[in-house]
Amino acid sequence: MLESDALMDRRGDHESDQFMDVIEPLLGDAYRLAYGLVRSKSEVDDIVQEATVKAWKYRAGLRPNSPVRPWFLAIVANQCRQAMRSRWWSVIRHPDLAAFGGHESGRPGDEVEQVRQALRRLRHADRLVLVLRYYLDQPYEEIAATLGVSPAAARVRTHRALARMKPIVVTEESSHG
Repeated sequence: MLESDALMDRRGDHESDQFMDVIEPLLGDAYRLAYGLVRSKSEVDDIVQEATVKAWKYRAGLRPNSPVRPWFLAIVANQCRQAMRSRWWSVIRHPDLAAFGGHESGRPGDEVEQVRQALRRLRHADRLVLVLRYYLDQPYEEIAATLGVSPAAARVRTHRALARMKPIVVTEESSHG
């Protein structure tokens, strides 16, 4: 191997190590975001892995001095959307959690499950903003950076997503009550 090739390999390894040093602390949020959007533990690893590969591939597109977290989480969210659109995703059947124990009103888990069911029925954009805000506890400024909108638009999208979810939760409650 030529000396320049060895240098390129070492530089590539160093760049790869630097990239992973930046991405690794974000992986926990990436996994939580992916799980919040697809609700399938078996798919989350593949989604985050593919998003990490895409982030590496498109790392030159990140503007200098821009925060990495919103950029990476946007890639994860897009990977979730692609996974849910793909043909194999539509074939997967998720077990109906209600069938495993019925619903008894007043149980704390029922409310959580109703919210989860309602989130699954929302469109991707609404589910994404709610997961970012309430599951990852992100401020509107960070949600805005992830979505590529202003903080005011992030607030409006969150409010609208909650408004769309409310009738679904109310319908779920009345059908189980």
